[in-house]
Amino acid sequence: MNRNEAFSSFVDMDSANDLIDMTPAQFRQLGYKAVDLIADNLERLQHRQEPARRAVPTALRAQILAHPLPATGSDPATLLEFVAQHILPYPLGNINPRFFAWINSPAAPISILGELLAAGMNTSAAGGDQASTYLEHAVLNWLKEIMGFPRESGGLLVSGGSMATLVGLTVMRYCKTQTSNIRAHGMQQEPTPMVVYKSAEGHSCIDKAVEMLGIGHNYLRKIPVDAECRMDVAHLAQQISADRHAGLNPVCVVASAGTVNTGAIDPFEAIADICQRENLWLHVDGAYGAIGVLAEQTAHLYKGMDRADSLGLDPHKWMYVPVECGCALVKDQEAMRNAFSLVPAYLRDDRQLPWFAEYGPQQTRGFRALKLWLAMQQLGVAGYRQLISRDVALAQLLRAKIAARPNFELMAAGPLSVTCFRYAPAGAPDLKALNRSLLEVVQNQGQTYLTSTEIQGEFVLRATVVNFRTSESDLDFLLDAIEQAGQEVCESQRS
Repeated sequence: MNRNEAFSSFVDMDSANDLIDMTPAQFRQLGYKAVDLIADNLERLQHRQEPARRAVPTALRAQILAHPLPATGSDPATLLEFVAQHILPYPLGNINPRFFAWINSPAAPISILGELLAAGMNTSAAGGDQASTYLEHAVLNWLKEIMGFPRESGGLLVSGGSMATLVGLTVMRYCKTQTSNIRAHGMQQEPTPMVVYKSAEGHSCIDKAVEMLGIGHNYLRKIPVDAECRMDVAHLAQQISADRHAGLNPVCVVASAGTVNTGAIDPFEAIADICQRENLWLHVDGAYGAIGVLAEQTAHLYKGMDRADSLGLDPHKWMYVPVECGCALVKDQEAMRNAFSLVPAYLRDDRQLPWFAEYGPQQTRGFRALKLWLAMQQLGVAGYRQLISRDVALAQLLRAKIAARPNFELMAAGPLSVTCFRYAPAGAPDLKALNRSLLEVVQNQGQTYLTSTEIQGEFVLRATVVNFRTSESDLDFLLDAIEQAGQEVCESQRS
């Protein structure tokens, strides 16, 4: 028996193909069903017919976790029905207009279709002469323009803010090394430790990046904040001076364009002046708040952000596109390329667009640009300005409603769309315990959803507005639910 006969006797090629492929008609039928499921869910959300968050039932959780490795295949229609019954009803909840917890905006419907179409193409957007390459360059140029970065800056769509920070700080490390070749020697031959600075309110992704880059969190300085939770610039200057005097090597300041705790925006102009004077790299963490530069109420607070050497932002946080979609921008495109590229300089052909794989850690990359391109084309800058300004206005309205209710206390106000407050009725003996308990009640009920944080050691409730479907009535629903839960907790404590 020759090799071909042996193969054909072992594998029926037609039946093997049938295991995975579908006719166009079969795919169309299932595709229509999937779109119907999404559309039905959107309709329920618009009519407030779904809870903000629904806990996964214990039995279902056990069923999903314990399901054995399938020995044989299953019918696709049956699988889709399982997803409809047991997966779709239990999301994180951020697409619900009464979800005020983490900073994850709902997706614009057109960007959902973009995600579907990109999956259908299933391209690796590493670079080359394909449509995804040009589309990504297009949206990167648009984002550069919004952020005030030159068109010749480097840019890359990444998974999110953590990766954008890692990319920006990797280029920083490449530029600020004291050794001749950081890529060859790593941190092993660095004569003095590098030092990075962020505010005490800065995101933990900065800590993770300095650890991954070998700088170490012992050399990450967390600068105190002022009364508005912004980096204390005077303290920053003092700390840089003290570190230089101690023989260390200050290299970078990470400023925030909107902290996740309170939405505080660091004073970019003053920080940029220090970085320029001290020859430090300025990275801006704008994962949540950088797009706030378009809001009518807050645009003036971003003066100096365009002086950053690198910047990260997350379109999936406040530009209404599906997860994952982050962006890293670096002013010095050649330094960005040199920090990552494995293509020797003599082989680089700049007559063609260089591959995105030369500007970051990924070789295989998803086609993230399509969903963002569709959303940005549909809305335009004017549409985004209107929507972001509306979210900020709703947050301001929430603060006004909190101030008008006698049993509530505003703890931090903006300037973006994060509001921190607590339920504080007169005579309550332990506000921390009270707010912890009522938060648990509200979250367990699931009709609306928010989280907590700490501000200057105080336990507070935290509500964020990044949902284009959220309305004033949803704000009232939130406060009513908190007040009712608070009253229940107080009564149980008295009995």
